[in-house]
Amino acid sequence: MGATPKEDIEKQHQEALNIVESGSLPCANRVNRGELPLRWKVSPTAEDPYFIKLEEERMQNVQEVIPPELLTCDLEEDCIIDSEAELVSSSWSDDGYRNPESCISSRGQVDVSSILKLISEGCQDDAPVSQSTSEELKKKKVHSPANLWDEVNAAINNVHVIRPSHDAWGIKKIVLMFCDDFLQTVYEMPWWHKNLEMKKAIQPILDKLNVEPNRLVRMLFAALPPGVTIPVHHDTGAWVKYTHRVHVPIVVHDPNRILFRCGPTPSTLQRVDCSPGHIFEMNNQAKHAVSNCQHGHHRVHLILDYVDVSFRIRQRIKLQPGETLLQTRRSIDRAADKGKRPTPSFMIIGAQ
Repeated sequence: MGATPKEDIEKQHQEALNIVESGSLPCANRVNRGELPLRWKVSPTAEDPYFIKLEEERMQNVQEVIPPELLTCDLEEDCIIDSEAELVSSSWSDDGYRNPESCISSRGQVDVSSILKLISEGCQDDAPVSQSTSEELKKKKVHSPANLWDEVNAAINNVHVIRPSHDAWGIKKIVLMFCDDFLQTVYEMPWWHKNLEMKKAIQPILDKLNVEPNRLVRMLFAALPPGVTIPVHHDTGAWVKYTHRVHVPIVVHDPNRILFRCGPTPSTLQRVDCSPGHIFEMNNQAKHAVSNCQHGHHRVHLILDYVDVSFRIRQRIKLQPGETLLQTRRSIDRAADKGKRPTPSFMIIGAQ
C-alpha cells in the first residue's frame, strides 16, 4: 500500500474538522463484543468480496439517487449515509462479521491516573524538528529522567526507535515492547521489564482484557499532535492476522474533538469514543483513521497487541538500556547481533 498523498491527507483532515465541529457523526454505542475473532482478520476487510460488492452497490445507488452535478459536492458522503446503513443492516451475517460496528469491541473502562503520572512530563512538548541518530542522542545530557518522551532519555535509558512516517508527522512515542514482522521474537524495552511502576499501572488494563503479560507482543504510547490526521488505511504485515489490537486513551483534553473511526470500508467507518480509560479492541485489518482536532493539545493512547494463548512465540529478549538497533525501512535488529541472522526479519510499529 503506497503512501497517501499530502493533499489527500489535508482533505481528510478538513473533513474531520467539519464532522467534529458540526457533530454530524456521533460515537457508536459502546458494545462489549468480547475478543474479536482472529478469523475476521485473515485478510483486509476491504478486499472481502462481500464488501467489494457492497461498495459497488453503494456507488450504483449514489448514481441513481443523486444528480450527476452533485456527485462532487462536499456533502456526498453525508447524503448516502441513510441508504448505505439500510443496505448493510439487511446483509449482516450470523457471526456479526458483516456488521460495520463489529470492527470495534469495547472491552472495559479503567482508571488511567496512575499511568498519567508516569507519562505526563513532556507529554505536550512538540517533537524535535530534526531527527538524530542513537549515537548522536547518547552524547547529550538527560535533563529529566521522568520525561519518558525525551529522545535523549530514551536513547540512554531505554532504546531509541525510529518510525519514519510517524516521526515525520511529529507523533511522539514511548516504546515498551515490539516484535519482528513474523512474530518470532518479542523485544521488551527496559522501561517495561525494569520498570515495576509501569507494569503495575498497566496491569488493570491487562486484567480487564484477561491477558497475561507474556502474550503481549507490541506496546507503546503514541502522542498525536494537534492538527494532525493519520489517513484512512489498514495495517499490513504478517503479524496483523495473529494479533489483537487494543487502544486505551490516556491523555485526551476534549474527546469531542478526537475523530477515531474504523470500519470494513472507507464509507462504513464508525466513530469510536476516545474518552480516557476506554479500552477498545479494533480490527486493524479494517480501514481506520484518526484526527486530532483539539487546539494545542496532544492526544495520547496506549496501543498494544497480543496473541492468542495457543500462539507460540519463539523467544523474548529483554533489551538493555542504551542498546543500538539497526534499522532499514521495515527491518530491525540489535547491533549486538549484527551478522548473526541468516535471513531478514521485519517489524512494523503501528500507532494511531
